[in-house]
Amino acid sequence: MDITQIVIIVSLIVITAIIIVAGIYFIRLLKDLSVTLKKTNIILDDTHLITDSVAKPISSFSEVLMGLKNGFSFFSNLNKNKKSDE
Repeated sequence: MDITQIVIIVSLIVITAIIIVAGIYFIRLLKDLSVTLKKTNIILDDTHLITDSVAKPISSFSEVLMGLKNGFSFFSNLNKNKKSDE
């Protein structure tokens, strides 16, 4: 065999090995990414539950305050109407 053929064969073997190692690394990276995305999805679901459980009482409290405000304004308007009639 000629020296050129030996260099080409060795180069092909080294390049093939590098491509195989890079492919295996890429597959492991994709698996890790999949696990990370699943964990992130679980965290986001928990966050959604927490925000819903916090938002409902605040919304209810806001509705109660608006009801009180409307009630006070109604009674103050009645008082003004009574005073103006007298």
